Amino acid sequence: MKIDKTPEEIQPTQLTVKLPSYIVRDLKTMEQNTKRSVDELVKTSLMMFIATHNDFLGINKNK
Repeated sequence: MKIDKTPEEIQPTQLTVKLPSYIVRDLKTMEQNTKRSVDELVKTSLMMFIATHNDFLGINKNK
């Protein structure tokens, strides 16, 4: 499993997704309450999801 990331892999990249309106509303509320950007909130959430669902990447934690 590759842990180190190249500088190119770390650079922010634009991604457009469609989300239900209530999620967008909640993210904007969280942004105001935490002073963290929506980008940062989404990045943190996705990193946590990826860490706990690495089997979706074909990585087995038990090996």
